[in-house]
Amino acid sequence: MLFALALLLSTDSAVVRRVQTAPAESLQVTIVGSGEPIVLVPGLAGNAFAFRKIIPSLAERGLQVVVIEPLGVGHSSRPCKANYSYTSQADRIAAVMDTLGLPRALVVAHAGAVSMALRLAVRRPDLVSQLLIIDGGPDEEVATGGIRKAVKFGFFIKLFAGRGKIKSEVRKAMVSSSSDTTWITTEVVDSYTAGPAGDVGAVLRTLKGMAKSVEPDSVRRHLSEISVPVRLLLGTGPHDSGVSHGKVLVMQGRIPNFAVDSVPGAGLHIHEEQPQAVVGEILGMLGRERGKAGRLDG
Repeated sequence: MLFALALLLSTDSAVVRRVQTAPAESLQVTIVGSGEPIVLVPGLAGNAFAFRKIIPSLAERGLQVVVIEPLGVGHSSRPCKANYSYTSQADRIAAVMDTLGLPRALVVAHAGAVSMALRLAVRRPDLVSQLLIIDGGPDEEVATGGIRKAVKFGFFIKLFAGRGKIKSEVRKAMVSSSSDTTWITTEVVDSYTAGPAGDVGAVLRTLKGMAKSVEPDSVRRHLSEISVPVRLLLGTGPHDSGVSHGKVLVMQGRIPNFAVDSVPGAGLHIHEEQPQAVVGEILGMLGRERGKAGRLDG
C-alpha cells in the first residue's frame, strides 16, 4: 500500500500509519514532506488519494502534509458500534494530532468533513491556526437523506449488488457534484472505493452508525467562538450538492473572521477539478503566495 500511494502522490516520502483512538477505532494517516504542518481531512466519500493533485505541490514548498481519514472513511476502521457524530469525529482528529505531536496547524476540510473541522476549531482551538473549508458548512447531523436511504435498502445492496453497486453509486455522485467531470475515470473510482468496496458489510454497518449518531450540541451556536481565519472555497460551476446559500450566510454572520473565495468552473471537488486553486489558497493563507481564487463578498 505504501509503495502504491507513493506512486500516486508522485513522491517517495509518503508515510502511512494507523493511529488508534479507542480499542476498536483506528484512523489512517498519510504524512508527506517535512516542515510546517498542513492537516487535510477528506469528506465522507474521500481518502488520501483524493488530495494527490495538491500534496506534491505543498510538500515541494517545504510543508508537511498530514492527511487524516476520519473513522469510517477511506482506509480507517469501520466499527459498527462507534459514535460517528461530527463531534466525536472532531475529537478523534484532535487525538491523532495530539499523538503526532502536531503544533497549531492550518486545517483543510472537504464537504462533510467541514462540520468536523468547525467543531475541532471550537473544541480544540489550540490545534487550529486557520481553517480552509471546501464546499461544506455547519451541518448538524451526519445522517443525510442519502445515508438513510442506503441504510433502508442495505440488505438488498449487500445481497444483490455488492462492490459493483458501491462503485456505480460513487461514480454517479461524482458526476452529479462536479462541473468538470473529466477527472472521473475508472482508475479514480477504483482508488476512491479501494477501502469500502472491499467489505460491503462494513460499509453498511458504518452507514447505520452514522444514521444513528446524535450531536451533543449545535455547532452553529458556537461559530462565534472561532477566532481564527476561516476561508470557504466555493466552486461556482454548475453542480449538484455542496453547501447551501443559507449555511454560507450563517457562517458569514457568526464567524468573526470569515471570507468566501470562488472558483469558477469547478464543482464540489475543487481539489480534483482545479487543484491549483486549492494550492494557491493554502499558500495565500500561509503568506507564501497570493491566493489564486476569486473573492466574493463575505
